[in-house]
Amino acid sequence: VLCCTFPCCVLTCPSLSFQSDLYQDDLYPDTAGPEPALEAEEWFEGKNKDPILISMKDGYVPVKNREFKPQRTCLDKRQKKNESGDTPLKGTSLNANSESKLDELVQEIKTLKATVASQDERIANLEDQMAKIAN
Repeated sequence: VLCCTFPCCVLTCPSLSFQSDLYQDDLYPDTAGPEPALEAEEWFEGKNKDPILISMKDGYVPVKNREFKPQRTCLDKRQKKNESGDTPLKGTSLNANSESKLDELVQEIKTLKATVASQDERIANLEDQMAKIAN
C-alpha cells in the first residue's frame, strides 16, 4: 500500500493476523446450513428459495437428526392427476406395444441369467484346473 503525505510517499506493507484466535467475519462468511429451505412438496410445486444460511462463528455444530415424517400429499396429488388420464400409473393396464416390450425384456433377462449361469460354471471349471496345476 502506498501512503502519500506531503512531502513524500511511503510504501507500507499491511500485516494480516491469520494466527489470531479472534473470529473474522470477512474470512468466514455465512454458509448454507443443513436445514432445507423448502420441503419436497413445495419444490414439486415449482417454488424456489435461497438456502438457509448459518454463521461459522461457533464452528460447525451438528444439529439433531430430523425425524423423517413422510407426507402422502405429493403422492395423492400425482395419483389424482394420473386418474384423470395424464400418465399411466404402475399397476394400470398396459397397451399391446407395452406388453410386447415387456415380453422382450423378460426374455432378455432370462437369456442373461442363463449366460451368467454358464459363465459361473466355466469359471468354476477353470479354477479347478488351475488348482490341479498348482498342486
